[in-house]
Amino acid sequence: MKWQASPEVDDDLIEGRDYIRGDNDVAARAFLNSAFETFDMLGDFPEMGPRAILRLKKLNDLRFFVMPPPFNRWIIFYRVTDYGVGIVRVLHGSMNWRQEPKRFF
Repeated sequence: MKWQASPEVDDDLIEGRDYIRGDNDVAARAFLNSAFETFDMLGDFPEMGPRAILRLKKLNDLRFFVMPPPFNRWIIFYRVTDYGVGIVRVLHGSMNWRQEPKRFF
């Protein structure tokens, strides 16, 4: 299976990288590498992540997967598609995505 990222994912990754880079440039690069490795893994095993339970019906097919340590405060949201996996967002766990899904999705 393959993966494809939305334009929002590019923005999410740049924002995350820049935030981490403020403390550690090496960790910022490791964050991006970890994200892309996780995307590849989800492409191979798309049903690994549980469904995100949100009130909006249009998000019923949304799944999520927590990135591996040391970046396990970041959550990858994705959908299983005909071509593989569509990565929708990569959000820090402190974001209020459950209470405000329209803001993020």
